[in-house]
Amino acid sequence: MSKLNKDILFLIFEELKDDKDSLFSSILVNKNWCEVAIPILWKDPWKNLIKERLLLETVVSFLTNESRDYMISHGLNLLIKPDKPPLFNYISFCRYLNLHKLERIIYTIRNIKEEIKWSMISEEIFKLFINKNNRFTHLIIPYGYKRQIQYLSGFEHCFSELESLRCDVKTNQGFLNGLAQVCKSIKKLVVNVRVINKPGIIDLIEAQTKLEDVRFVFDLMTRRIDDILFYRICGKSLVKRANTIRHLQVNNELIPNLSSYVNLISLEIGTHEHNASWNNLENVSLPSLRILKAHKVPTNILVNFIENNKGILLEIKISDISFEVHTKKLIQAIYNNCPNLQYLELIINDDDILELENLLINCRHLDGLILNVFNINTDEMGWDRLFEILIKRASKNLFKFKFIHRTTIKFEALKNFFENWKNRKPMLLHFIEMFHLSSKHLSLIESFKKKGIIKIFYHDKFSYGFDDFEWIKTVSYTHLDVYKRQILYI
Repeated sequence: MSKLNKDILFLIFEELKDDKDSLFSSILVNKNWCEVAIPILWKDPWKNLIKERLLLETVVSFLTNESRDYMISHGLNLLIKPDKPPLFNYISFCRYLNLHKLERIIYTIRNIKEEIKWSMISEEIFKLFINKNNRFTHLIIPYGYKRQIQYLSGFEHCFSELESLRCDVKTNQGFLNGLAQVCKSIKKLVVNVRVINKPGIIDLIEAQTKLEDVRFVFDLMTRRIDDILFYRICGKSLVKRANTIRHLQVNNELIPNLSSYVNLISLEIGTHEHNASWNNLENVSLPSLRILKAHKVPTNILVNFIENNKGILLEIKISDISFEVHTKKLIQAIYNNCPNLQYLELIINDDDILELENLLINCRHLDGLILNVFNINTDEMGWDRLFEILIKRASKNLFKFKFIHRTTIKFEALKNFFENWKNRKPMLLHFIEMFHLSSKHLSLIESFKKKGIIKIFYHDKFSYGFDDFEWIKTVSYTHLDVYKRQILYI
């Protein structure tokens, strides 16, 4: 095994790219293993970064004598020169550039108060990343970023093959314009929208030819009178790329012509307007659509959309709907039109529990279920009926549950749920709550974990750190992980 050639090792290590423990261990096997594993580990050094200062010391070890002399001449003799050069040109292996984390590691340097000295240090460190020897495929630009790195030598070479960009509409417009000139093949674009009427992002969209995944993440607290103009112009730019876009997360006003996105696989759509028009969703059929996530979309609009996309949806998330229109029709639309559904998040109240039974009967491929329990009181029979239906009607495939609840779950109903889950696949269970579970509830859950009824249990107020249909986090860190990262920077 230790004598495998580098091509085979590379294929193996690529499969292990998310298994940092195995990769860290592999660099200690022999020289060949180390030479193959190090570039993979350094592809994204910002991910799960623990030792910021240690990463900074590694980065500054690549400063040239000329750069050091320049800083020393300006009273900046604080960056220690290594006794020997690094074993690898680590920075050249980077394909991900996170400007927020790069700025953070620079600011781990202490005792500098003059802004001009900070600028001097930052510029020299940035030159180590932005030059003709490096090429990035993924770029993250933080909120309100103002640094003008488009003027650094090698900027065009560094970003000419960019595939993924996360930025903000308030990002320095010169920077975005510079990217628009050199980046033509971005596949994934994530835009945080806070301050509107910034044309740089529109020019960037216009320049792309391979857009596949576009996500506009809106700050619902920010709203300006001229938003609608931004939506209109940006929507026209997006629709020109409709044939290539497979994944779309947008505010409703950005897609007046949703039917043009014929190759769409996933759609996440919402609004923060109370009186939004939803004509763009009416009578629309998207033959490739598999995933639908809807926020504040009226129930009748959702029913119509689900009926027009009969039989193809595999994943549905519905959040923040109004109970002015009864949700029974929505649940009926799902189980009558989505027989192959695998994951579902739904808001239910006490009146919807019996319709949930019909859903479980008809959607036999469900693997994960998230129930946002809106109005079930502890002292009533709602929790009893809910858990009885899950026990009675849940298919053998269904074992992943998340309960989002605003009241304490009835203890006896929960206990009965666990006791009757015997001889089934051990459940993955999350409680996302407005009120903490009592110690009695937690002791009950722990006892059924020991019995093997519950495999994974997690509870929190907001489910931070988990994606919508994610129940297990595979990455955890110990003191041993920190030690391994120290090895990495040698």
